[in-house]
Amino acid sequence: MTIKKRTLIRVLLISAIALIVLFAAAWFFVAYQLSHPENYKDSITKAMEKALNRRVAFDKIHATLTLQTGFALQLTNVVIKDKDRATELLSIPNAFFRVDILPLLQSRLVLREVILRYPRLSLQRDRGGTLNIADLFKGGQKPEVPFELRKLTLEKGMVTFLDQAISEKGLVTSLANLSCRIDSSFGDNSLSFNIKATVNEDQNQGELSFSGTFRPVSLAKPFAAGTLDASLRLRGMDVQHYHPYLKSRVPLEQMAGHLDAEAAFSGSPASFTAQGTVTVKKAFIEYPQVFRGPLQPQAVLADCRLTRSAGHLKLDVNRLVIDRLEAKGSLAVENPDEADPLFTATAAASFSFKEMQSYIPWGIIPKNAGSFIEAHIREGDFRLVEGKLEGRQSQIAHLEKPENAGVLFLRAEVNKGVFVINNTTPVFSDISGVLELKNREFILKDMQARFGASPCTLTGAISDFALPAPAVYTASMTVEPSRDEIFWLFGKEKLHNVSFDGASTLTLSGKGPAENYRISARWDLTNIAYTWHSVLEKSRGRENLFAAEITLNKDAVVVSSFSYDLPPVSVSGSAAYRFAGKSPLSLNVQSNSFDIHDLVPVLPVLKTFEPAGTCLINAAFRGNPNDSNSFRWKGNVSLTDVSLKPPDGIKPVNGLTGKAVFRGNRLETSRFHARIGTSAISGKCSIDDFRNPQVACQFDSALFRAEDAGWRSPDGAVNFRDVKGQVTLAGKNIRVDKLALRLGKSGFNLSGNIRGNADREITLDVHSQYIDFADIARLATLQSSAPKNQSSTRFDLSAVLQADAGAAAGVDFRKLNTEFRFTGETLNIKSLEAGVFDGKIKAGGKIDIQADGSNRYAANFIIDRVSLAKIQEFLDVKDRLITGNLSLTGEVNAAGRNADDWKKTATGVFQVRAEKGVLKKFSILAKMFSLLNVLQLAKLQLPDMAEGGMPYDAITGKLSLQDGVLSSEDFFVDSNAMEISAAGKVNLPKEELDATVGVHPLGTIDEIVSKIPVAGWLVTDEKGHLITVHFKVDGKWDDPGVTAIPVRSLAKGTLNIFRRLFQLPGKLITDTGEVILGH
Repeated sequence: MTIKKRTLIRVLLISAIALIVLFAAAWFFVAYQLSHPENYKDSITKAMEKALNRRVAFDKIHATLTLQTGFALQLTNVVIKDKDRATELLSIPNAFFRVDILPLLQSRLVLREVILRYPRLSLQRDRGGTLNIADLFKGGQKPEVPFELRKLTLEKGMVTFLDQAISEKGLVTSLANLSCRIDSSFGDNSLSFNIKATVNEDQNQGELSFSGTFRPVSLAKPFAAGTLDASLRLRGMDVQHYHPYLKSRVPLEQMAGHLDAEAAFSGSPASFTAQGTVTVKKAFIEYPQVFRGPLQPQAVLADCRLTRSAGHLKLDVNRLVIDRLEAKGSLAVENPDEADPLFTATAAASFSFKEMQSYIPWGIIPKNAGSFIEAHIREGDFRLVEGKLEGRQSQIAHLEKPENAGVLFLRAEVNKGVFVINNTTPVFSDISGVLELKNREFILKDMQARFGASPCTLTGAISDFALPAPAVYTASMTVEPSRDEIFWLFGKEKLHNVSFDGASTLTLSGKGPAENYRISARWDLTNIAYTWHSVLEKSRGRENLFAAEITLNKDAVVVSSFSYDLPPVSVSGSAAYRFAGKSPLSLNVQSNSFDIHDLVPVLPVLKTFEPAGTCLINAAFRGNPNDSNSFRWKGNVSLTDVSLKPPDGIKPVNGLTGKAVFRGNRLETSRFHARIGTSAISGKCSIDDFRNPQVACQFDSALFRAEDAGWRSPDGAVNFRDVKGQVTLAGKNIRVDKLALRLGKSGFNLSGNIRGNADREITLDVHSQYIDFADIARLATLQSSAPKNQSSTRFDLSAVLQADAGAAAGVDFRKLNTEFRFTGETLNIKSLEAGVFDGKIKAGGKIDIQADGSNRYAANFIIDRVSLAKIQEFLDVKDRLITGNLSLTGEVNAAGRNADDWKKTATGVFQVRAEKGVLKKFSILAKMFSLLNVLQLAKLQLPDMAEGGMPYDAITGKLSLQDGVLSSEDFFVDSNAMEISAAGKVNLPKEELDATVGVHPLGTIDEIVSKIPVAGWLVTDEKGHLITVHFKVDGKWDDPGVTAIPVRSLAKGTLNIFRRLFQLPGKLITDTGEVILGH
């Protein structure tokens, strides 16, 4: 047993020694062979060329084999050509390889360590998109010798990538100062790596740091099928350099900026998860298909997660910050490797519209909605609650096509928004609510705002905007309009005298395409009070409602119906405004039958009139609102049993019934009937042309009482009969075409004009066949019944009066013609002509009316051959004092309140002449004749003043009136019997005479001397003719004193007057004696 054991030990020992000897021999043999590696250079080159399918060359090879480090191989200046055998793919100045020995015994190649110093790799993608090393990553071909890499180190390497597929000139990107370490873990066949490099991008240099673990699949499968867990860090990358890669898929015109990124990646290109943060500073994006202009944010921050699985690619943006814009969203791509992948994107963001307006993707918003937003939304804080873009790449690239309108969905909230319609419409401000864009419909939900200063709510939508048919707009709005918005609605210039107080509710709802949009309006005015001057006054709480149905289209604004209810009145109708044509506006109005009395609370202007009665309106017009002359009317207004109380003391009007009918630009009334007080009146009115409106009225009344018109006389009733008139009102003017009436015995036919309101200018022509001035006097006694505190209207009256005949104060006259003007302060009688007392009178004058009644009077007159007998007959003088025809011319001025004042202030000059008459019973003449010795002068046949009187041929004289004193120096009576002259004064106020009278009997001195015993008092001429006898007349004119006076007592001036009147000689013979005179 012991021998067997020893034998076994010997065998084993011998075997071990044999093996050791054999291994040593083999080791020394291999070591000897490796000491001459040039012998294997060709073999190595061929093997590498076969493995890489490329030409390989190197300068030197050095190999070592030690028990400690194993087999080591070092190559210098290794060059690997590309497949074209001309271009250099890889150059390595120094390559070191360490190979495990034992795996070689098993026909496996295990590279324990590879060190490449200063390697230069040139990568290239041709225009077809094929990478020049793509064949090295293809699987499916099993290597002849299994290969395994344990550790790889690159020192100060360079990788250059020329991409000719992305750019016509080729885009060059390179990694400089590349350091790389790859370690293969034992057992799981994974590779850990750490790569750092400088990225050269044209003129920019960035930093790259890439580390992680790669787990390749079997060598029979593509390299890209392996899995990767890695982290990537980029600093200072030039975004513009990579623009061509995005441009091929997204039509960006330009992009720029400096990018920093940190990302983690796990998986394979076919299935992975990546997450990281990207920061871009001084970014620039020009994308005209989406944005109106270039985007230039100062900073962009994105926190993203990118995942890919079979047929799916998804990007989640957990946070996106662009300056002050913050958002989040996601992008999913289905079948990204297909030609037309499906994109699904979601987003949420908060931003200020004004600050971020340039970032709104107008190009992907449907045209109608986008144009609407851009044109009208000016400000607002928006929060994109949900945004979703879902569609094929071809659809997204052409969102403007109708079939692609449903690709985009947006749901946002707005606060403090501002919406502008145009420059003249109040602005919508403080807008808050929800906006949605969904499947061809832009929706406004729960919107609240202020329209100008008026709070309002709004919901609405724009639908079908991407269909061939027109887009449909739907809206519902409730607004509480303030005063300013009401003024805007109706026109401020039209409502400048209107006041509003209180709150009202206006509800608007609309639906339809823009070409034919329908609006329903309902305005509840119950809780609002409004007034217009003192005409309209609607109190708060009084029921009031306005409603309308409106259609807007490209041709017209059509109000198919409207109603205005203000009980008891309800007005309804329709209207249209066309944008073309000479008469664009048309309006139809109808009312219910209402009692005018019930309108008094809302029309206070009617209150003083106390109206009552029934009114019905049915009217229409058509025309141009900018040219009121173009209006054409039709329809009527009916009044039934209307009563009212006019102002200024006019008696109430009752029973007014009639109809006003519109015909084109004319208006006519039916014959109306009414009663003013107890006076019945009827008539009709018309307007021939609204372009030059003149209201013509015809009326008549069998009996019209002045008292019913507000005029009363203290002397009794003044009634006009057979009144017929035609009056035309034109603006502020009234034209009396004709007015005929009778008053008492008088009949009048008037025509004329009344112009103006406050200061009226009145011109009248009055003609009458007969006028009794007693009737005129009755008119003068009329007094207005109007309250005395009412201010009187100033007027300027010019009148021409013609009468065929008449009577004034019992004086009959004929052919009266007078023209005068009365201005309220002055009565100017330009002319007055009339036939009176078988003669004529012409006169003119002026009266200046003073406030205190001290009027000033001025008159001139010509009285031609009036009958003194008829004057005395008119004066009822029983014993006619004088007969003949009187002519009188002169001027007179006076002032005062009454006749006494006139007598005291009267001044003037008159020329008087009476012809062919008889002087009878003048007390002055009787007394003068009684002083003569009638017995001695009997044969002279002096006139008998008591019986036949003294005939005369003429009475003449020039009279002067001064301060009420009438004086004359040449009053002369010429008769066949004698001549009488007088010089003196008559004091009219005192009714006193003071005159010297000369009597010149016509005869010779011989005839008289025989009858006169004593001479000496007679004034004779040189031939002995009797000259004159003189008397002093003074005292009251009813019974004056008459005294004979001698010639010597006459003043020289008075004697000269008589000499001139009587044509006396220069030398007087003698005076009268007491024989003749009885003294």
